[in-house]
Amino acid sequence: MLLPFSERAKRWEPHALALRRRLQLTTDELLDPYKLAPLVGLLLMDAREVCRCLDQRISRHILLNGKDDWSGGVFAEALPDGRRICILNPTHHPRRKRMTLMEEITHVHLRHVPSRLIRQADGLRMRDYDKPQEEEAFGVGAASLIPWGSFFPAINRGMAIPDLAEKFEVSEDLIRYRIQITAASKLYRARQRASE
Repeated sequence: MLLPFSERAKRWEPHALALRRRLQLTTDELLDPYKLAPLVGLLLMDAREVCRCLDQRISRHILLNGKDDWSGGVFAEALPDGRRICILNPTHHPRRKRMTLMEEITHVHLRHVPSRLIRQADGLRMRDYDKPQEEEAFGVGAASLIPWGSFFPAINRGMAIPDLAEKFEVSEDLIRYRIQITAASKLYRARQRASE
């Protein structure tokens, strides 16, 4: 198995490959998280449908004023059949939604403990945040969409960030993240200089 250069990314890659195997994908095939979600027990719901059940002022805040404050989430409590409800922000770009969904799939796959609401001294509630858990979910999710076995050869051939983003159908920011987190920055820069 071809592994990234960084230790952290090396730990994440086998989890990403396990998720890809659930869809019987090679490293050169694109992963569709919408096909993978039901296999890990996620039921996708459209946020617009959910918002129809809410007060119009709250719905407007969720889908308009506050649309940049959330990407998606999974309800901590499972349904009677064991599935969990996952809601994605419908206002985000499809490529961002793919990564958001992949991150939520990874949380379930790795059996991460769902975040909780914590009551502050002033009575306000805030969601707790487990940084290592969130970093792992994002890292494994990114590796699932951009597997090292096809990412490394593409970088080594001199593909630029915009072309890599098109190849893997992800955002350029996610490509930059994957280059940085796998410790492939020097290789990327060297191949870009050589192709000029």
